[in-house]
Amino acid sequence: MASVALYVLLCIIWGSTWLVIKIGYGGLGPFNVAALRFLMAGAVLAVIIRVLGTRWPNGRREWSVVTFVGVALFGADYGLIYWGEQFIDSGLTAILFATLPLFTVALAHLYIPGDRITARKLSGTLVAFAGVVALFGESLRLDVEKLGPMAAIVIATVCAAAAGVVSKRHGATLHAAALNAPAMLIGGVVLAAAALATGEALRLPHEASTWAAIVYLAVVGSVVSFLVYFSLLKTWNVTSLSFISVFTPAIALALGFVFLDERPTLWTAVGAVLILAGVSLALTRSTPKAQRPTANHSQLPTSKLS
Repeated sequence: MASVALYVLLCIIWGSTWLVIKIGYGGLGPFNVAALRFLMAGAVLAVIIRVLGTRWPNGRREWSVVTFVGVALFGADYGLIYWGEQFIDSGLTAILFATLPLFTVALAHLYIPGDRITARKLSGTLVAFAGVVALFGESLRLDVEKLGPMAAIVIATVCAAAAGVVSKRHGATLHAAALNAPAMLIGGVVLAAAALATGEALRLPHEASTWAAIVYLAVVGSVVSFLVYFSLLKTWNVTSLSFISVFTPAIALALGFVFLDERPTLWTAVGAVLILAGVSLALTRSTPKAQRPTANHSQLPTSKLS
């Protein structure tokens, strides 16, 4: 039950970050503000490592994993998200990022022994993604002039899937804080370099609201969430965790209903049902026939998490 509660917590946190990213630029460039987020988060995690007495990564293999996660997840993934979300709605960004389970299923099939693609898993993934699209069915508008930013979000999703798969296979020996602290600092440096390369000036925010957004994204959206995520990754399969990306748009809409008085529509209900049905289909499997009760019994077949 504790792990399920942590999973729900991740959905709530990451469901709130799309909007905070959208409003949190504060006149700063996308790579600049993303660099501040992860340099701050990495510094906080470095202190946590010291407090916990946890060791830092050592050896070529562990540092290779940390470097890959830093560049792929915190550098490329978030850099592309921050850049792309300047030009497209946060709802469309969430839909595009909801393809994460599709890429994760494919990469896990290729790279993680025992985490294979099945018809049930693939079908559930597609149904859940259809649910995310349905959530925004009445408001979704596609603009061909924004194909570049949309492609950037999809590429970001591939980077996130790759980082999760590599961490699952090779990062088990590292404490979540020891993996994330140096990875976030590496990602922050990559983002700072991208800011300079694209002509952004590296500046600190002047507005309190921008600082509040960056602190929230650094502490809650990065330190707390990624400590939980990488802790769960040690015992959950990476495909199951990737389905957080299909729940977060629903959470974002729920937060809009609570705090912004945004009213749900029929499409919202359809989307929610499809998401729940798709995730249930993808992450459970029927008991094998050999274990099913005979016709003389009244029990129904059971199912369990894959």
